[in-house]
Amino acid sequence: MSDQTTIEEESEDEQQLPSSRPQTKEGLLPWSFIFQFLMKQWAVFLFLSIAIAVFLYISARKRRNKKQTSSAIRRDHIQGGNKRGSRKSPNKRE
Repeated sequence: MSDQTTIEEESEDEQQLPSSRPQTKEGLLPWSFIFQFLMKQWAVFLFLSIAIAVFLYISARKRRNKKQTSSAIRRDHIQGGNKRGSRKSPNKRE
């Protein structure tokens, strides 16, 4: 019986220990729910997957815009050079 008494005393002691989480009269604070949610492995995996996908999308979009800008500058330069040589004066008639 002394074993049962010891087990019961230990469980009561564990229940009386103060929680490290802040509490109000109604229970845990609302933001602690976020921490509980983030402690789950699948939630961390999902969050990291979304973050990586967004990062890759933004990087690809920046690269695409940079390529479009540089190719547009090259095209303007090439077309501008060709236009200058073949450009006729608007005041002259043929």
